[in-house]
Amino acid sequence: MPGKRLFGYAAAIGLLGTLIGPATAMATTFCVPTYSAACPNAGGNVAQANLETAMQTKGDDTVADRIVIAPGTINTNANSYQLLSGDSDDLEIVGAGPAATSITSTGTANEFLVDLSGARKVTVRDLTLLIPASFPDSLGGALQIEGDTLEKVDIVSLNPGSDGVASAVGPGNVFRDGEVRGEGAGSIDNGISASNPGGSLLVEDSTIRGASWALTSTGSGSMLAARRIREIDTRTYGVVVSNGGIATVENSIFTLDDGIGLFASAAADDSTLNADHVTVVNTGSSYPALEAKKFGGGAGDAAISVSNSILRGFGAGYKTETAIGPGIGLVSIKARYSNLPSSGASINGSVDFTTGNVDVDPLLKADLSLPAGSPSIDAGDPAAGGLTADFLSAPRPVDGNADGIARRDQGAFEYQPPQPPPPPFSPGNLPQTTILKGPGGKLARGKAKFSFKSSQTGSRFECKLDRRKAAKCKSPKRYTGLKPGKHIFKVWAISAGGKDPSPAKRRFRVPR
Repeated sequence: MPGKRLFGYAAAIGLLGTLIGPATAMATTFCVPTYSAACPNAGGNVAQANLETAMQTKGDDTVADRIVIAPGTINTNANSYQLLSGDSDDLEIVGAGPAATSITSTGTANEFLVDLSGARKVTVRDLTLLIPASFPDSLGGALQIEGDTLEKVDIVSLNPGSDGVASAVGPGNVFRDGEVRGEGAGSIDNGISASNPGGSLLVEDSTIRGASWALTSTGSGSMLAARRIREIDTRTYGVVVSNGGIATVENSIFTLDDGIGLFASAAADDSTLNADHVTVVNTGSSYPALEAKKFGGGAGDAAISVSNSILRGFGAGYKTETAIGPGIGLVSIKARYSNLPSSGASINGSVDFTTGNVDVDPLLKADLSLPAGSPSIDAGDPAAGGLTADFLSAPRPVDGNADGIARRDQGAFEYQPPQPPPPPFSPGNLPQTTILKGPGGKLARGKAKFSFKSSQTGSRFECKLDRRKAAKCKSPKRYTGLKPGKHIFKVWAISAGGKDPSPAKRRFRVPR
């Protein structure tokens, strides 16, 4: 297994452009590189020729600023885009969508394309960060963040071996609904990482394609939380914790090209990796699903804990390795109610596969979900509690094997049994609608509120006032601005058997 380089980035270099505006009230929307439909020539909007200058304009008036980038590709001759040091105003940077707006560079240094470290809280959304081929091969990365949020941001590398989110500094970092991938001759080395001591990063609803190390948490107290992640064709490691890192992965699916699913190593500080309801499929057989080891001495423990998960296609279920001696930390792997190979090798480590595990073909479908009859259905932890939704936000647990007991499945997906067809139409199947509460004969102030119910659970409703068209509604239904005069309210319950043929009615009058 190839070793991971931990490169250091060059010091921040100066950016092009001059600062604009005084250091007074600067609540400004910058239109980059010019006015557009999303950022028109109106109000306080300022057309700004380049992104560097907009990011370097000083605010410090406690009013958030905004940069709106038009469709197209924004380029800089500098190596990276950086915030003005010491500015504390929040900032939003928004494009026209990842397929429409791209940010890139012609720089040639070992740099972050975008460096958002600093006091400002920055939200970036709806654009692509394009790592240029001009960066040194296998060096450079898309960005460093510090308490910032990225939503609908794609990271695309045209460089062989660059990193995506290479560094998360401090608490509160978020990467949501984005994708990290290589294109052309480009590839991703480290996909998304909390790699600074004490840095935390939440990653959810995102995809990482073809990375060498897809998710990592490296450094004392660094914390990575990953939910509903799709890793595709990971080349070396699915998730890595090292040197005191902590990672929690839930409801995620990985495919690997002959790599290690979950890996933990430690030196001086404890490294901990917890995985719940993950599905990991390997296309080779050279490596174990789970590996924990110590590099040299040090008092730190390396621990992996897996529950309710599926890990298949590996050469073995586990591997542990450490020395024994005074002051040397422990190495442990624990799996519960999971489906994974039971074989493995342990050198002075602790392995516990005794609780609820199976080693059988889960019969996964092409999308890694469970078909009817899979032995992983209702094979997870039978205890109450745990995750209440799956990779697709479907409910969990459900009774998937029709034994009358709702028990969680193994893996990222919860099998949802087909619903029985609705009963055939007959008058006995129709719901009855009842108005529980509503106005009396007279109603003041032109406001009315109606509460109602159906004789059949799971019904929906339609409401109608006077000659208005009937429309979907929920109880309670409120009306305002009613004109003086007589009114009539009607409500129908609708169930699988059909629609109540006789709506519940309530007549009332609004006095003049």
